[in-house]
Amino acid sequence: MIQLQKAIYAVGMFSIFEAVLQDRLQCTDGFKEALVLLETKGESKLKEQFHDLHLAINVLKHGKGRSYNFLIKKASALPFKIKQPLDSFFKEGDVSEVTTLVEVDDAFVFLCADIIEKVSESLCINC
Repeated sequence: MIQLQKAIYAVGMFSIFEAVLQDRLQCTDGFKEALVLLETKGESKLKEQFHDLHLAINVLKHGKGRSYNFLIKKASALPFKIKQPLDSFFKEGDVSEVTTLVEVDDAFVFLCADIIEKVSESLCINC
């Protein structure tokens, strides 16, 4: 149950942040606009981290699809775990594991919060 709560929390953080971006940036696609602005500011690494997490959140919400396929290709370089196509578990025998394609542990939740904070600061969202 706790793992499920962490997944819901991470998805919720990104959903609320998207609404804030759309409001503050006066646009209809807050994430897309944020990525463009980060690139313009020379924040390529932050842009990539934010994009990867956005895709991970999409995978949590929708399962396999374009976001999952993109992340699988770079799974070894990600700071979080994504379930490989033939895997059933992240940790076999862990009865508390929730069936998700992204492992949502404390580190993932904190990473989401950290990247959201960095994007907010870079784009001066709360200035």
